[in-house]
Amino acid sequence: MDDKQTPDAAGFGPGLAVIRKRRRYFFGTVAIYIPAMWIIHSISPTYRTMGTSIGIWVVILIITMFWSAVCVCPRCGNLFHVNGMTLLYLRKCLHCQLHINADKKTSDA
Repeated sequence: MDDKQTPDAAGFGPGLAVIRKRRRYFFGTVAIYIPAMWIIHSISPTYRTMGTSIGIWVVILIITMFWSAVCVCPRCGNLFHVNGMTLLYLRKCLHCQLHINADKKTSDA
């Protein structure tokens, strides 16, 4: 089964690159939270500033979450990270199990 998927995986490269890029934006937004709040708190430690900053971060998080959730799997055409009402950021398509790095794997064995 792995031999059949290897030739096809090269054609999935552009679609998987889009999925990886959108995942990086989402996880970058999650990772930036603590450093950003620390910097904002050191500049202006008021409740209003912190509340506004958290609100802006949540809006950006929701936007990047939706943007990454609507990525279409290049193999099966379904949403890569969504199955029904479930949003899971796994490394494989929730429908056809295509790995996020399938186009990068080499067959050296």
